[in-house]
Amino acid sequence: MSELETPVSGWNKRKVDAFAEGFLEFLTKVKIDSKDKGGGYCLADGLYDAQNYFLSQVFDGLAVDIHDFKVLKSRQLGMSTICRALGVFWWGMFDGVQAAVIYDTASHTAGARLEIEGMIQNLPKGFAFPRIRQSNRDGLLLENGSRAQFMSAGVRQQRSAGVLGRSSGLNFIMGSEMCSWENDEGITSLKSSVSDMFPNRLYLWESTARGPNAWKEMWDEAKLDDLNQRTIFLGWYLKPTQKIAKGTPAYEKYGTPKATDREKARIAEVERRYGWRVTPEQLAWYRRRVDPAATSEDDSPEDPDALQDQPWTEDEAFQMSGSTFFSPDKLSEIINRKATPKFDAYKFWPGTNFTDSAITKATNKREVEVKVWEEPQTDAIYVVSGDVAFGHSDKNDRSAIEVLRCYADQVEQVAEYASATIQPHQFAWLIWTLVGWYGGKSGNTVTIIIELNGPGQAVWREIQSVRELVTKGYLRSDAEERGLLSIFRNVRQYLYSRSDALLPAFNYQWKTNQNLKITIMERLRDFTHQGILDIRSVDVVEEMRCITRDGDTIEAEGSAKDDRVMALAMACEAWDSRVRRALVAGNRTKEADIIARSKTPIAAYQLFTRNTLASFFKIKHQERMLAQRVAARDAWRRRG
Repeated sequence: MSELETPVSGWNKRKVDAFAEGFLEFLTKVKIDSKDKGGGYCLADGLYDAQNYFLSQVFDGLAVDIHDFKVLKSRQLGMSTICRALGVFWWGMFDGVQAAVIYDTASHTAGARLEIEGMIQNLPKGFAFPRIRQSNRDGLLLENGSRAQFMSAGVRQQRSAGVLGRSSGLNFIMGSEMCSWENDEGITSLKSSVSDMFPNRLYLWESTARGPNAWKEMWDEAKLDDLNQRTIFLGWYLKPTQKIAKGTPAYEKYGTPKATDREKARIAEVERRYGWRVTPEQLAWYRRRVDPAATSEDDSPEDPDALQDQPWTEDEAFQMSGSTFFSPDKLSEIINRKATPKFDAYKFWPGTNFTDSAITKATNKREVEVKVWEEPQTDAIYVVSGDVAFGHSDKNDRSAIEVLRCYADQVEQVAEYASATIQPHQFAWLIWTLVGWYGGKSGNTVTIIIELNGPGQAVWREIQSVRELVTKGYLRSDAEERGLLSIFRNVRQYLYSRSDALLPAFNYQWKTNQNLKITIMERLRDFTHQGILDIRSVDVVEEMRCITRDGDTIEAEGSAKDDRVMALAMACEAWDSRVRRALVAGNRTKEADIIARSKTPIAAYQLFTRNTLASFFKIKHQERMLAQRVAARDAWRRRG
């Protein structure tokens, strides 16, 4: 164990191996009261697959000097117990650990403390391990100087909500049931109190999911910060007792029916993402758990609470408690087949006026604001949609822009922007930037739709002001052009070449109310489910997962946001009501566009043939309808 006692700047595989060996020996000495196996049960005698997987992930992370772990779990996997045992051993192995054990309620904290004290007090007398020197209302002090405070997170409404971690520095945290904390101020205070320098620090956060909340935000943040944090998902199938044996009446009822398409897809997804093959016995247990009456069909709505408690994947874990608006299966399909984390990333730098603004390549993840999946093409039709922060809702604090490329039969997301810091006049400048960029190519047309509620009026006035200044005012003179996209030049070129810019045919001033929101959200769902809308943004899909419907209210549940979703719904509304008809009349489908751009004689002939056939069948259909009307009219006359 000398490797553990030697101060080092960081952890490595050698130190992890020594620690793991000592911990596994420690588990053989720990006795607990088990719900499934009774009192005085030796913890090492029957670790669940979930517990073993959790330990392997923590040890793998420590081997590369990662000390912060977010654990998303199903219920009843024994995670609280194994985390407590790991914490006790950690405090005993390293002198002077300053630990906090935090649960959602005082009763849960008291239960955790009782088990932790029991683990230490019931260790064999001959086993060398620091014992409890002092125990009082504030916590425990071990013989090696390590301290453990026991706290409850409380709720946001309590006066003590922000005191977590405020009074002392910490280098060990065991936070449990994060989904129930609902204590944003306390979490922020806690994060600011932890050490990122202490070599033997460890931060364990474990919880089930409960829709969009602070825990979901912590999980998403950890997914992006893979150099310093590790996420661990533990599905319901990682508990060996959660199965029904073959040959039993219960298996006959729940295990013999063939797997549905939904179940097949889930089994395949679990194996692809986590390397675990769900057995028929496990599937039978799951069916009995979520549908004891065995009456549900493959396409029937599922209980969101059941998915939260017993999720197959981390995406399912964060199901909404309300009625999910978009199909989870469809969104998963989009994530797997269409949406992509690959894009060109830009940062918008607003200056003191429009001509000082610039857009540059983002140099790190924090700078990413404008995401571009496809640069402007020639002879293309676009919609630019802008929803300013606090426009359609007081809870939405980000301004969002969506850019769609339009066809008669399809729309494609080509660019996106979202930020909580941009001002309304700067937002107008960025809209003009994207309009100028996508409208500046030969033959291109751009339709703008702007939310006018809240600060939206200020955005619209600035859009009009910039147009006047560029075409008639002092900005007509030479101006400094900076940034990758040459903002001023693009907008000036667009406004000069499109004298009809901002005329009613090419702008859509939109005011959201409850009825209109229902309309555009329903259409957005239709386009999404039918595959008419080609979504590239992973962020949009994640927002769509959080949208629920309660009567006539369609919005993001809890603390989740729907800024991007609303901007996307507005963009689809502009395409459907203002742009699509002309594209249909001109037969400007996506397939026709692809063939036309290939510029080969064969492709041109194929396009001509298809158009000719389409016209032929259309004429024949009209002739048949006319003949039917004439026949019906003659029959009516003969009857008279």
